[in-house]
Amino acid sequence: MDATSRPTPTPTRASADGGRTTKASPLVERRRTSPALAAFVAATIVTGIATLAWATLTLPLGPDIATDGLTHVAADDGVSGLLFWIAFGLLGSARTKGYGGHAVLTFHLPFIVAAMALGGPVAAGWVAAIATIELRELREVPWFGTLSNHAIVTLAAVIGGLVVVELRGTLGAVLDPSLATLAAAAGGAFVLCAIDVGLSASTIALREGLGRDELSSVFNSSFRQTLGAEVILGWLLAVVYVAIAWWAPIVCFLVILIVWRANDEHELTTHDSMTGLLNRRGFDERYAATVRRVRRGNALAAVLMIDLDRFKAVNDTLGHAAGDEVLKQVAHRLRGAVRYTDVAARLGGDEFAVLLARVADEAAAERVARRMHARLCEPMVVAGREVVIGASLGVRLLDRDSAPDTLDMADKAMYDAKERGGGVRLVAMA
Repeated sequence: MDATSRPTPTPTRASADGGRTTKASPLVERRRTSPALAAFVAATIVTGIATLAWATLTLPLGPDIATDGLTHVAADDGVSGLLFWIAFGLLGSARTKGYGGHAVLTFHLPFIVAAMALGGPVAAGWVAAIATIELRELREVPWFGTLSNHAIVTLAAVIGGLVVVELRGTLGAVLDPSLATLAAAAGGAFVLCAIDVGLSASTIALREGLGRDELSSVFNSSFRQTLGAEVILGWLLAVVYVAIAWWAPIVCFLVILIVWRANDEHELTTHDSMTGLLNRRGFDERYAATVRRVRRGNALAAVLMIDLDRFKAVNDTLGHAAGDEVLKQVAHRLRGAVRYTDVAARLGGDEFAVLLARVADEAAAERVARRMHARLCEPMVVAGREVVIGASLGVRLLDRDSAPDTLDMADKAMYDAKERGGGVRLVAMA
């Protein structure tokens, strides 16, 4: 999971004087990089690079990573095998999915686990460092964020590889070799994930100023749901590579495709298929978790209910395809407005909701809502025509004394704003 994302770019809009563009205000005020975060990121980069260099220079490459029939692209068979797994591992980059606005789910673990089992910590480190490169991060993540993300997973993979070597040596004396390899791979993968998630969570916490409860909403069950399957797949890739031939893991990639499909089908229960935002079920789950945290006295939150003002007119005049495009563009603007722990959702039709997981006070929530309203009121090009949709927003702060009907109150405020011609209406705290 990526721990360091680039802030959402400041949008631009056309001005009245000859089409020149001017910068619009950002929807959410991003925190500047603190000295503590800068030091932590620098430390992870240096540690990850140093660990990989140490492993490469002092530890042997596991012999199982060399196999018959593989094209010798290097003088050493082991290096040829390592290059194969790096190239094969890059397939995981095709499974990069946005999660919660800025966090990212990837599918690299099976390839790293296989490299661990076959080539030990050296192979695991190099596959983790190179095979996890994605085009997305090159576009969206600053260079120091990219280095930090890769250094973290590289460090975790080398340590996980050391665990695999120790466990396989210990368990090999009492278990079947294949079973010992599976158990060792599972142990190494657990260590890898624990270190990777722990360091990534620390980075997020330092950047966003998050507490433990808020971090748990980022690293929730959706992040971990395929972890066990990925470990087994990694072991399977390693076993067939040794027992059959170098091409056998590629055949097993079809099994990975099935797992991906199952994960996609699961996501349909909590995500809107058109916009990619959470649906009502997914939003209700996150809202309930936020209410529980706020009631324990852990900061304040805010809920924003949003309804588009002139959406029906677009459907009636330009058609439903144009209406769908409007919904997608609105979702894109809302997604750019939320931080790691915030939530944007499409509740149905042209009704949306945003959950700000941490706000300082009512004034801060209202400022974000007004920036969001201004952005939603900017023109968008749909079906070759420029249209202005507009929106009505109802805002309600969540604190430890929030009533069970808080969502209804925010919804009523939104309809009050709509009756007054749009804009933002804040439900004042009692």
